Amino acid sequence: MTEVPEYLLERSRQRRAALGLPGGEAPASDGGASAAPAAPATGVATADTPPAGPQPSAATTATAVITEPVPAVQQIDTGPRSGIPVWMMPVLLILPFWAMVYMGAFAEPEAAAGPRTGAQIYVSAGCGSCHGPTGGGGVGPRLAGSETKLTFPDVEDMITWVAEGSAPKRGESYGDPNRPGGPRPPASGGMPAFKGQLTPEEITTVVEYIREEL
Repeated sequence: MTEVPEYLLERSRQRRAALGLPGGEAPASDGGASAAPAAPATGVATADTPPAGPQPSAATTATAVITEPVPAVQQIDTGPRSGIPVWMMPVLLILPFWAMVYMGAFAEPEAAAGPRTGAQIYVSAGCGSCHGPTGGGGVGPRLAGSETKLTFPDVEDMITWVAEGSAPKRGESYGDPNRPGGPRPPASGGMPAFKGQLTPEEITTVVEYIREEL
């Protein structure tokens, strides 16, 4: 067993005595006095001598870092999205107004176009659907060949007939009772009134077309 050097024992007693710990008294054999400690031999480590080799620096000392988890950012639900980009919204709002201006720019003014002819009114009012495209007859009686002049010798009577329709004469004969070839049979009431669809001028124009050109 290796013997502990005396100077190490002395230092240990001195430290215990300074701290007030048991074991700090001098040994009884020498009355508490001891010889001065000899210098340690070369190459022998002492209690105050730092161990050989590189010492760790404060920068390289491992430090435990406690990190807290970063809470996830909660996305606020603002409701359903239309999928339309925000910059498109003003464009969509302006588009109807732009379409109206565009159509108005190319629309022909009514005054510049002039009044419609009798032939145009005859087609647009749907007269041909009952009396035939050229007035040859169909669901309604024949109009061509001056037939209307025989039924209505007075042009004003025909204008009233077209404006009011056949409803007022339903079940009754209409037109001139002395009509050549006999009076017209009782009206069915299927002739519509055009006074709400055509202006008085247009009714007069289409009547003149039927009487003079068909």
